[in-house]
Amino acid sequence: MENSQSGTVLIIDDEDNLARSLATYLSLDGFDCTVSATAEDGLLKLSTAFYDAAVLDLRLPGMNGLELLAHLREEGLRIPVIMISAHGDVRDAVEAMKTGAADYLVKPFDPAELSLRLSRAISVSRLFRLAEAGKASADARPSLGTDPAMREIISVIRRVAPTQSTVLITGESGTGKEIVAREIHALSSRSEGPFVPVNLGAIPDSLLESELFGHEKGSFTGADSRRTGLFELAGGGTLFLDELAEMPLNMQVKLLRVIQDRTITRLGGMRQVPVDVRIIAATNRNLEEAVASRTFREDLYFRLNVIRLRLPPLRDRRSDISRLAGYFLQKYSRETGRPVHTFAAEALARLDAYAFPGNIRELENIVERAVILCEGETITASDLSLDERIGSSRHDVGETGSASTLREAERIAIESALDRNAWHREKTAVDLGISRRTLLNKIREFSLVPPGERKGNS
Repeated sequence: MENSQSGTVLIIDDEDNLARSLATYLSLDGFDCTVSATAEDGLLKLSTAFYDAAVLDLRLPGMNGLELLAHLREEGLRIPVIMISAHGDVRDAVEAMKTGAADYLVKPFDPAELSLRLSRAISVSRLFRLAEAGKASADARPSLGTDPAMREIISVIRRVAPTQSTVLITGESGTGKEIVAREIHALSSRSEGPFVPVNLGAIPDSLLESELFGHEKGSFTGADSRRTGLFELAGGGTLFLDELAEMPLNMQVKLLRVIQDRTITRLGGMRQVPVDVRIIAATNRNLEEAVASRTFREDLYFRLNVIRLRLPPLRDRRSDISRLAGYFLQKYSRETGRPVHTFAAEALARLDAYAFPGNIRELENIVERAVILCEGETITASDLSLDERIGSSRHDVGETGSASTLREAERIAIESALDRNAWHREKTAVDLGISRRTLLNKIREFSLVPPGERKGNS
């Protein structure tokens, strides 16, 4: 179910004329309304579709409104509920608020008042999810760039953003896949909802299901309370699944089911919980090869590969290097309080000649270090921590694109980062902008060893 701008609302009231009149009025204010006559039917609708809020009559045949509200809270459905009743009993209002109602109205009431309170309740609910999800502000996103290599991608982003289609973003590590995902979210109808990023490669396999889907109290040792998963936190917004290819096969099956059914089941739970999220996935690995080697499910690949965006490496979009460097200079000058305002011409020339095997993430790290180490207001070439073995490789890598040269540049960049961080895996992974698991795979792939164990030049 798609959300309108004001939100989706379920009205549960056995007075059919009143319920439909409210639905008609609220639809004029932009709400998408569904009507139920009983608590039992309302519960069925709430278990099969996502709603931003519910309007619930206190007196209903069978299960009454308070009982339904209590049941929803026990089941972990946290949508705001506004109680309505013809019985202006203060005790009922107090009980409803104690049980978790967002508001309470006594019949007869002005529909405009209900509309106002619904808007307020939905806004508060969304802000709560945004706070839990840690949503970044829009001005924290650098622009996507103006290089010709990015223009077609930007055009596709603008066309796909308003849809609800799943998007798959591929490209080397550090090419800005999360930046693109945030841009899609910001341009979508879900922009007021949370953007929830999750690095699948950074979460241990044993904890992944609980992180994504949540868990019930007592579902495992230490689960002393119910936990809301990232799919629920992203309700009404976007869930960004980074390092998708790192997801184990058993979890790939469960992700496929969520995409198909739009419901999740908490770990240790039995009930299916509807979720309203847009999924954007990203990987730096070749998924076609992963499918061929049976480390990634083919059916999940086809489900996710609806819209494909392949991001070019930074060495193939060189006109964006100075612009991005300027953005990071302003960012870290502001964050560190250092009065560093510009680059010297020779510093920009050095950056332009550099191969950037770590792409945008490496550029950001270089500029951050330069801002900290710079002794004046201008970053000079000597302030840039560039590996001389790669520093002049623009022509070797940027123009020839040799696979062996790129591989050697990647090996050198990873080895340099390991040495720089005294072979601390966690710090090195953060420095390179990759997961610890990916770093360990690269260490094995390139047969890298600490300096003391190297024989000759490596």
